[in-house]
Amino acid sequence: MKKRLLSIFAIGFLAITMASCGGKCVTCSDCPDGVTLTNAAEEEVASLEVCEDDFDSKEEYDQAISLTEGFGCDCK
Repeated sequence: MKKRLLSIFAIGFLAITMASCGGKCVTCSDCPDGVTLTNAAEEEVASLEVCEDDFDSKEEYDQAISLTEGFGCDCK
């Protein structure tokens, strides 16, 4: 279930915008077994860049990073 939720989450925010990142960005990776990151093309990836410009507000960006880290991934 965690894998599915994270995949849905990743697809959702990446589908909103596919523009290149110009603001604050972090790269999320090193997820535990059973948790995968999914890019906009719905492909499982080892790391995923998440940018503040991809969200409507800083709060949404912070929540997305917190959720991803909550599943055990490392975002730097």
